[in-house]
Amino acid sequence: MTTRTPPRPKRADAVRNRDRVIEAAQAVFAEFGLDASIDDVAERAGVGRATIYRSFPTKDHLIAGVAVERLQSFESLATHALQEPDAGVAFRSVLVTIAESQARNRVLLAALRLEGEEGGLDAARVATSAALGRLMTAGKRQGSVRPDATPEDVRVLLTGLTHSLTVDQQSDVEVWRRYANLIADALMR
Repeated sequence: MTTRTPPRPKRADAVRNRDRVIEAAQAVFAEFGLDASIDDVAERAGVGRATIYRSFPTKDHLIAGVAVERLQSFESLATHALQEPDAGVAFRSVLVTIAESQARNRVLLAALRLEGEEGGLDAARVATSAALGRLMTAGKRQGSVRPDATPEDVRVLLTGLTHSLTVDQQSDVEVWRRYANLIADALMR
């Protein structure tokens, strides 16, 4: 029987560098789209390419890393929304916030196309869906969310919206806000 040693915790500077890379990648992808290069991200983060590749072996891993951060923020948003007295209002607010975020940075669209467990992406999707599901369940108990509405409905509708908007509309916050409210109307009573 072999004994596995637990992985060593990352050094503090490695964690800081990873955080800087994620922050820079979010900004670079928002500004230049997903065609931006690793060099663009490295320059914005103030690190070398090798620093990026230590945490993200491919550009898809970097995109997934950015998406994981975004999904974790949506999970946190939905979890905190459970504290609101009116779950329906909270659900609508979460949808609108997610939509506005998508208008500002569409990296999640690319991440939706990624397969597998790159950078914890699948786990982040599941956790975000579960948090949204808990919020929707609270809304169902209060009678404000349709009993048959699911987090999968939200994913399908937002993904469909992403594919339907023109290039100009994809970065228009007002357009995203309008459609998020229409999606909320469809899923609420």
